[in-house]
Amino acid sequence: MKTWLVLAVAALVAGCVPVDRDPARDVIGVSAAVDNANDAAHAAAQKLLVWKANQICTVPGYDRQKQDVEPAEDKQKILDWELRCRPYTAMTPVRF
Repeated sequence: MKTWLVLAVAALVAGCVPVDRDPARDVIGVSAAVDNANDAAHAAAQKLLVWKANQICTVPGYDRQKQDVEPAEDKQKILDWELRCRPYTAMTPVRF
């Protein structure tokens, strides 16, 4: 009985601990290569970037901070997105 009480109190206290987020450090990037002149490949690369972003930022989604198109070799471009995952609602501190 004493063990269950200790576990219950520990679980309760662990749920009340706030988690600090540093906005300068929580930006991530995804990228995809695309052919220089092909618009269909550009649309496919956009779908690939959305898929990659959804794999990283699962349930609450993400906010796109920046989108760049950078030159690459062999007449290709690299689409680069910088993302910030939205915080989970369970991770927000409880205000009393």
